[in-house]
Amino acid sequence: MTLRRKLRIIHTSDTHLGDDWDPDSAQRALSAVVDGVHDLRGDALLIAGDAFDNARISDAVLDFFVSEIGRAAVPTVILPGNHDLYDSASLYLRSPFVTAPDNLHIISGTRGQTLSFPDLALEVWGRAMDSHTPAFRPLAGIPNGRNGHWRVAMAHGHFHYPDDTEERSSPIHPHEIAEASCDYIALGHWERFEDVSQNGVTAFYSGSPMGASSARGRVAVNVVCFDATQTNPVSVVQAALPITT
Repeated sequence: MTLRRKLRIIHTSDTHLGDDWDPDSAQRALSAVVDGVHDLRGDALLIAGDAFDNARISDAVLDFFVSEIGRAAVPTVILPGNHDLYDSASLYLRSPFVTAPDNLHIISGTRGQTLSFPDLALEVWGRAMDSHTPAFRPLAGIPNGRNGHWRVAMAHGHFHYPDDTEERSSPIHPHEIAEASCDYIALGHWERFEDVSQNGVTAFYSGSPMGASSARGRVAVNVVCFDATQTNPVSVVQAALPITT
């Protein structure tokens, strides 16, 4: 049996471009993440929801984003989250994305969609959020069958610990992670880095780039390494990256 190739993925989320609080810092943080893709020798970049802060942001912000993703050069997968929903008014339907670079891939299936990258022996599954309510289940519908490739799921929502008593919007429950037929789950929605792996299924929140780093002037991302020759084929470390001004 041929082993799946080694793979390194950069995982981030909640970049919130176009926010009203500090839009320049959000753009610098995204640029630092893109720089990190090259510095960390990433094979792909995943942004697990809320790349943008709201649907009212200008085309100039969208143009900046599209340009930066083109600079990343590697396959980049965007999952719409609760701040950048994929609905009839979605910003992902606007003109800057019509001419987006070939390496930019947006998950648009609101009932689940798989994107395949044969050169990387990688499949990425996600469910685009069209409404942020308790009825929306970010991990509902992950396919069961496998084709020998690495499978990564992306999900944007709130992980429910066993002692949580209130059902939140876009809930993710421990059993859904434990039963997921995938090698890694890239999570977004929380501002902090958090390991919520269950039953051998590796699942992490990356946190927002700035929120995940405690160092001023730096951002942090998840570096996810896949190596079928190892006892634990999926490993995750948090890497700090400098912000250039």
